Amino acid sequence: MRAWTVAAIVAGSLVAQSAAQGRFRIDADQYLAHVRFLASDELAGRGNGTAGIARASAYLAAELKKARLEPGGDADTYLQGFDLAGRDDVAATLTVSAPGGDVSFRLGTQFYPLSASEERDAPGRRPGPLPVVFAGYGISAPGLGYDDFRGVSVDGAAVVVFTHEPQENDPQSVFEGVALTPFSAIGSKADEAAQRGARMLIVIEDPVHLSDRARAASWFEDPQIGEYRIPVVRMDRVRLSRALGGLDFENIARAIDDTLASRSQPVAGASIALPRGLRAANPRGANVIGILKGTVPLSLAEAVVVGAHYDHLGVSGRSSRDGAEGQVHNGADDNASGTALVLEMARVAVRQQTRFKRSVIFALFAGEEVGLLGSRFYAQHPPVALRDTIAMVNLDMVGRANGRVMIGGALAQSPRLRALQASSPLHFDDFRNGYGADSSDNDPFEHAHVPTLLFFTGFHDDYHKASDDWERVDARGAVEIGRIAMEMVAVLADR
Repeated sequence: MRAWTVAAIVAGSLVAQSAAQGRFRIDADQYLAHVRFLASDELAGRGNGTAGIARASAYLAAELKKARLEPGGDADTYLQGFDLAGRDDVAATLTVSAPGGDVSFRLGTQFYPLSASEERDAPGRRPGPLPVVFAGYGISAPGLGYDDFRGVSVDGAAVVVFTHEPQENDPQSVFEGVALTPFSAIGSKADEAAQRGARMLIVIEDPVHLSDRARAASWFEDPQIGEYRIPVVRMDRVRLSRALGGLDFENIARAIDDTLASRSQPVAGASIALPRGLRAANPRGANVIGILKGTVPLSLAEAVVVGAHYDHLGVSGRSSRDGAEGQVHNGADDNASGTALVLEMARVAVRQQTRFKRSVIFALFAGEEVGLLGSRFYAQHPPVALRDTIAMVNLDMVGRANGRVMIGGALAQSPRLRALQASSPLHFDDFRNGYGADSSDNDPFEHAHVPTLLFFTGFHDDYHKASDDWERVDARGAVEIGRIAMEMVAVLADR
């Protein structure tokens, strides 16, 4: 049934419900009130495994209950719990071996882990230290004329890469000027290296940034760890340069910026052992899920998912762009903006419940910033089986519209969506190829062959900075995105 429905939508054979049913009207003031609370200092940046995100999840559950949605979590609650990656018994040092001798790195001052993944022994993979390969920024973007992996093999190696991306401060950069792209994400770099056979990723601060976040002793106070495909550690750049025989990272970065040519190279005679003891301490996370039941009995077993992630960076700042360790990263746009919109979309959907023959599941995900953990868990434990999930609509960073919105996913070219665009004051940009793989919560659904629709208002100078505060959110633009998204959900939920 799902394949037929999606084909019909894309072909334009489904029509909108009658105009007499009215438009979905979202209150901008109520929307902004949610954003202000979620992005307030008292929630301390909603870091995974923290008291702040627990307060956020309680607030979201209370709002879904207030909206009269049915609980979609565990044991007749709105919370769907899952294990987060954490740290426990992490080795105190890592050692790099090179012709000049061994150099040790101390946990919390010269290195710390970004991923709790501990590589399993695999057939054909030798145990013991790994050879080291430097691979620039760890980015492969042939469409932009840039590829750090051109002409170099990283198979079986520990791969050293810079944070961020080339020409970061150049408005004319092919990487969308001064706004960072998904290529800069640690998860994207880890995936790229893993796909090429790398067994470990070593991340060092690119020389454009004076503050080296590998020296952040605050890691002990806020030890969030992601879950990537291979072990990932951040290491002190200056110390690693010495350990690798004086590899001149500053000049290499300058040459890459000047020419966008690869400077990747094996590091002769150097090796590093895989980190051991990265066990999960099993702090808990929770998705927050409410269900609006469909009105047609035969359609109750089918659903449309509306989702957004509500976690952010907390106070550690290790994933931030400004090196602001110890400062609260409120994440107003990323992604209090999408979370608040899901709450208000749920409220207006209940008021017009007769428009939804299929059920609509409103899902707010934790763990996105550390590897899409919440949405991946949902995809493995859905309230409605994914084979009966008609579509997923994802709202990730929708707070900076200022007249435009980007759309991605298989449903971005729906004729019905194009008709809605014609009635909107917003300009719509095609973003189907914008995010890298596994960059947002629609990806686990796409992997399960569920068609998705992504709304996103773009990267900006406050992205992953402590300055991403509620005052910069365009509430009127966001609620217009919510109206368009809700109209699409109504079409998708019509049997």
